[in-house]
Amino acid sequence: MVVAVAGAIGIGEWFEAAAVSFFFALALALEAWSLGRARRAVAALMELASTIARVRHSDGNETEVTAGDVEVGAHIVVRPGDKIPLDGLVFAGESEVKQAPITGESVPVPVEPGKEVFAGTINSEGALEIQTTKAAQDTTLARIIRMVGSAQSRRALSEKWVERFARIYTPAVMVLALAVFLAPSLVFGGVWEPWFYRALVLLVIACPCALVISTPVTIVAALAGAAKQGVLIKGGVHLETPAKLKAIATDKTGTLTEGRPRLSSLSR
Repeated sequence: MVVAVAGAIGIGEWFEAAAVSFFFALALALEAWSLGRARRAVAALMELASTIARVRHSDGNETEVTAGDVEVGAHIVVRPGDKIPLDGLVFAGESEVKQAPITGESVPVPVEPGKEVFAGTINSEGALEIQTTKAAQDTTLARIIRMVGSAQSRRALSEKWVERFARIYTPAVMVLALAVFLAPSLVFGGVWEPWFYRALVLLVIACPCALVISTPVTIVAALAGAAKQGVLIKGGVHLETPAKLKAIATDKTGTLTEGRPRLSSLSR
């Protein structure tokens, strides 16, 4: 595209140069906007976590500290309506916890001593005393944030194919455009300027930028859009997997509502 724009300026076709630059810049702006959506999705996940934890000491006193300073095994108090700052096990109290941001469970889950709770979920009714089982950087929510943030590095097969295609296609088009410019004039005695213009047109038309840009942007936008809706996909490679599915079987009574699949029978 740079060669085409420079060539258009060189032969005085200012409008063509401006048009090519505008549309290419527009494509890059759309790419940046899509990547921005992905970053905003990660930021929205980070906002789920509470940065403050109320730690209960052995003498019964409570102090508020940052969640990152809470040691594993410490006891924290979560009041009704507060977000749970760290993963842990309920030590005392009973309540219902809204786990939709983490597990996708639409109905608040009743918890009691011994039940596991996750950072980023919301305590609904009663006060809970929780014994932490993970540090702030190792919670389920923290791992989800890292997974979504690094999802772009797990390239889908279509992205890998486009990259291989561009490595061969782009130099081939450059060589072809050079041949269109030189061959008619050198071999057949044609006029230089019209064929130079046609070579530039070939560069613009054959530029694979739409293909090279659109594929990764589509993958990132899909991952971000899914994360925004509470669906977490571990990279573009997994995003393409459903296209190969021929049938989906679900058990609504247990697998989806409780998240505990179990073997019910064997068939031979």
